Amino acid sequence: MILDEIEYRNTGEGVAEVVLNRPETLNAISGRSGGMRDQLMHAIGLAEDDPSIGCVVLRGAGRAFSGGGDITGNERRVRLEDDERFLRSAAEFHDRLRGSDVPIVASVHGYCLGAGLTLAASCDFIVAGEGALFGFPEGRMGLAGATAVVPVVGRQWAKFLMITGELLNATQARRLGLVLSVEPDEELSSRTLDLAARIARMPRESVLLNRRAIDATADAAGDAAARPAALAADTLTTNRAAHATAPDGRTFRSIIDTEGMGGLKAARDAQFTEPWLHD
Repeated sequence: MILDEIEYRNTGEGVAEVVLNRPETLNAISGRSGGMRDQLMHAIGLAEDDPSIGCVVLRGAGRAFSGGGDITGNERRVRLEDDERFLRSAAEFHDRLRGSDVPIVASVHGYCLGAGLTLAASCDFIVAGEGALFGFPEGRMGLAGATAVVPVVGRQWAKFLMITGELLNATQARRLGLVLSVEPDEELSSRTLDLAARIARMPRESVLLNRRAIDATADAAGDAAARPAALAADTLTTNRAAHATAPDGRTFRSIIDTEGMGGLKAARDAQFTEPWLHD
């Protein structure tokens, strides 16, 4: 597989580093065949097949982990079944990450939004830089996405993030249990690699079995049953998003078509810019 949207390298310390490498788009996650999702699954497979690798670090190039899904680059979907197929593919991708044979640590700096946040939350751990920001701004455009983090942050916080589109800073995200640790931005890479190297020194089989046991406990408590239920609800929300309107009455889809991402952000900011939530 051609890795033109990510990078993969063996650090030599039992750790594989996977880099989201579309910095010009804030590492927007493409859903095309052979795109970023497929390339990430290929990279995880490389790590699993390498007996010298005991942990994977996932990070973003440039000034963000990921600004979210590729809104303008992904193929336009109209029919409900097209949205269902797209979301099912995304769900299978996240299941693949959660079920990987090697633990994955997300190293998050800058924006971690939408599909980028779901990606990070599918990893075993999130280590964040002080300047990291987390959220689902697509909720302000009538889209779906927050169901994946309900098991982590609970229904109240998932609703707040999705319905208001407000962003959480790294400290707030840690309080909710979304983030394991907050580190100075300049130390984020070294601290994350240190954690991954420590994990890589553990017996690989016991790490795998303990992860599977803990995940099985969470799934038995309801996480597994929630995923297909969420898929059905998210499909309907996503399909109806074509009719969501900005404060001036225009649909967000028409704004994207005529003014691109700049117009979309301006329309979103017209709703509000000052956050309601305070530390």
